[in-house]
Amino acid sequence: MLPDWLKKTEDYAPPSDGGAFLYKTLVSLGRVMSGLKAEAGKEGRFELPAWLKLILMIALIILTSVTQSRLVIMACGAIVLVRLALLPAESMPGILKAAIFAGILAAILYTPAVIMDHGLLGNGIRLVVKVLICVTAVGLFGRTTQWNHVTAALRKFHIPGVVIFTIDITFRYIVLLGKLMEDLLTAVSLRSVGKNNKKYSSVGGVMGVTFLRGTEMNKEMYEAMQCRGFTDDYKGL
Repeated sequence: MLPDWLKKTEDYAPPSDGGAFLYKTLVSLGRVMSGLKAEAGKEGRFELPAWLKLILMIALIILTSVTQSRLVIMACGAIVLVRLALLPAESMPGILKAAIFAGILAAILYTPAVIMDHGLLGNGIRLVVKVLICVTAVGLFGRTTQWNHVTAALRKFHIPGVVIFTIDITFRYIVLLGKLMEDLLTAVSLRSVGKNNKKYSSVGGVMGVTFLRGTEMNKEMYEAMQCRGFTDDYKGL
């Protein structure tokens, strides 16, 4: 016969934990960082060369920033909107979110000046529109240009190879460390049951592992560069 304690059913209801927001925030951060991937083949068949798009983007930003003419601002905005309309629908939300966030931030920063002098309202509106146009133009360039083509375009402008190398490696390691952080946070969440009274130590452990792994990757890359006799003549893939 089975003992009585073996016949009892186990009904464990773990208490709710109030630290879910912190974990969700860090997981979202990891996903955003890991989403910064230089995807191959995202450029269209009839896209302009990366160096030409870079020149046009810089020219548009400079023209939008320095002009005071409403007609010129409207023309620049129309160009950006037409190019945005030619993108696939799934590409628009990311670009528009960044532009709207930048516009709201610019409006908040300029609000005290408008409160002190109501005559600056027109300038404030013009500033917000300029920010929207410039950020959208940068988003369009980033969405329609592969990262390795960007580094190749910078090379055409005779920018030192070590500068291009630093930018390229920084971008790649942000992606790698973002993916590592996402995996670590997923592992922590899968192993956490009920209320975790040491949530901050867990988060600190994730950040510490990410830091140590980044230091290790940095050392490995430095040693690999030494073994290969690296010079500052950097040519992207």
